[in-house]
Amino acid sequence: MKKLLCLILVLLGANNAQAQDSTYQRTHSFFITWGYNRTQYENTDIHFQGQDFDFTMKDVSAQDLPTAYEARTYLNPLRFTIPQFDFRVGFFLSEKLSVSAGWDHMKYRITRYQRVTMDGTVSETFSPTYAGIYQNEDFDLIPSFLSMEHTNGLNYVRLGVEWHEQIWQDKAERFHLDAVLGLSIGPVFTWTDSFVLDRRYKNWLHLAGWGVSGQLALRFRYKDTFYVQYQHQNGYIDLSDIIFMDELPNRAEHNVKFNERSICIGAQIPIFIGGNPNK
Repeated sequence: MKKLLCLILVLLGANNAQAQDSTYQRTHSFFITWGYNRTQYENTDIHFQGQDFDFTMKDVSAQDLPTAYEARTYLNPLRFTIPQFDFRVGFFLSEKLSVSAGWDHMKYRITRYQRVTMDGTVSETFSPTYAGIYQNEDFDLIPSFLSMEHTNGLNYVRLGVEWHEQIWQDKAERFHLDAVLGLSIGPVFTWTDSFVLDRRYKNWLHLAGWGVSGQLALRFRYKDTFYVQYQHQNGYIDLSDIIFMDELPNRAEHNVKFNERSICIGAQIPIFIGGNPNK
């Protein structure tokens, strides 16, 4: 992320007369983007609370769960939403300022067989094996006790605003390179799959919290039609109401700091509000 930022700053500083604005106007036009992501997560503390337990597992590690490449998945319109994907539709308010809305479908899976710090209580009613009072004690987290994953989706539905700065173009104005800086905020919906004491709970899509993030991207475009984009996104997600077991009051909560990298393809949509100025 830092290297990408430094590269953009250098290119901006070196911008010269050959990086002139295209005569094409995109104000009041639309664009659409689709791609796939990989995501890294910082360790976090997860609080589990219910009628017979109230404990926090500290410094819990997790990772994403990418889908192995298969043409029948990635190229099938009925299946290409299974992998971790990014989808956005945007609108240019001016030549450089846009707003957008979209859906980042990430996956989050607690690392199995890890040692964490346990603080809280587990009753005999809940589990005779693990019952006790834990005071910041080392605890081996294994699937027979608990596993949890948002692999049907850690779904960040974000509204964003972006600034587009052209940093290079060829003399014929066919190929362009843009730096895109953005800020986003929006609700987060989890679809959680978990095992608790060897019993599986397949839960439903649920509004679990909210997120905020910043984006930094390089967009390589052909004229003002199609483009390929590489993006870094760093963000914070507050999940205050996770359904990990069927019944109330059993709930979990935790915060997630993430670093998402995505590669997308996109296109300008030749629809202009107020008429096409390029005719």
